[in-house]
Amino acid sequence: MSCEPVNVTRHLPKTRGGWLKASLFAVVLLVAGYQAGNPHSYFSEAVTRLRETNSGPRADLTNLRSIDQLKGAFNQDAGHPRLILLLSPT
Repeated sequence: MSCEPVNVTRHLPKTRGGWLKASLFAVVLLVAGYQAGNPHSYFSEAVTRLRETNSGPRADLTNLRSIDQLKGAFNQDAGHPRLILLLSPT
């Protein structure tokens, strides 16, 4: 079994632009690693919110036919946030 020396120089950039790209890539990796480990970062907040999308209460759309039906549904959920949307096809 022979041990041949590893040629590391073939993996290094040859031009100034290549070094710039490699440096930029290294900075992006460092920032991404820091953001992934920071519990108060935008990235962590986005991941947390994506996990919570299916855990909330369901909001069903109701087709109302009268004002009394609207009043009853509105008063039934007193103390909770409510949203009334008036949609018209015209």
